[in-house]
Amino acid sequence: MNNHNDNHLHDEINLRELILSLWRGKIFVILSVLIFISLASFYLNSAERKYTVDYRLKAVVENESISSGGNLSSLASLAGVQMSTGSGDINFNIYKELLTSIEVADIIFMNKNIVKSVFSSEWNASLNKYSRPLPTKFQTLIGDFKKMLTGSQKLDYMPPNARRLAHFIATNLIITKNKETGFLIIKSETSKPDLLLAIIIEATEASDNIMRQRYIDFSAEPLAFYKEKLHAARSREHRQSLAALIGKEEQKLMLASKGKYFTAEPYLNPTISLDPTSPNAKLILLLSLVFGLFIGGLIILSFYYVNNKSNSER
Repeated sequence: MNNHNDNHLHDEINLRELILSLWRGKIFVILSVLIFISLASFYLNSAERKYTVDYRLKAVVENESISSGGNLSSLASLAGVQMSTGSGDINFNIYKELLTSIEVADIIFMNKNIVKSVFSSEWNASLNKYSRPLPTKFQTLIGDFKKMLTGSQKLDYMPPNARRLAHFIATNLIITKNKETGFLIIKSETSKPDLLLAIIIEATEASDNIMRQRYIDFSAEPLAFYKEKLHAARSREHRQSLAALIGKEEQKLMLASKGKYFTAEPYLNPTISLDPTSPNAKLILLLSLVFGLFIGGLIILSFYYVNNKSNSER
């Protein structure tokens, strides 16, 4: 019983000594906090401000009932005609992949203003062409260190092209699909929001035009096939289903030829955040305060442990 009381008293004394040690070293803790806050402030003042660009699109769908489409498919299959089903989702997914493709980047690359803005650091005004920018001493040091570690050789300079532009777009755009609505969300956090917004609009228009032209090029053969089947059909039901199928395809062809949007259309205007979204000043300052308290307290407790150990050895 006495041993238990002694241990409990000893624990209380140790805890009291720890708290007293932290209190005695409060100046050091405050100094540690001030150092970390100063470092955070230096980072916030020198960090590049980034804004969030947001663009949202929905699939362009035909105003037809699903049930009638299902009946049409079954009747068309009886006539020996293969009618595509669920093509809207497939086309929308292809559209999503096209946004960051080299095919789309090749179209955007024709906009010289966008290309110059993206690769501004490589444009040599005196030579009136793109060239490799001169590396800083730090970049040279990092490059030499990387070569020493990995043995990789420095690649030859590649002037801006569609492939590099596609890589830039894929790196800077975050493209997601809302599981509930199926809508496409395109976001980018960048220090050049106007440039990225221009790229997003160009990419969406180019992707839509590619999908449009692909359908126009493809539609002629199926329509001719359906009309041939219509002339050969004897059953009234078959003729009706084929006529409806031809009407549907011609309606879609008209949409492809004259519609403003073919695969995807914006349902909200694109937005740019009013204030920078990165870096998060409040979070960084809070973390600097926490780290300052933690590091300062840890150092004081380390000194306390070392002093106690040396005293016990004596």
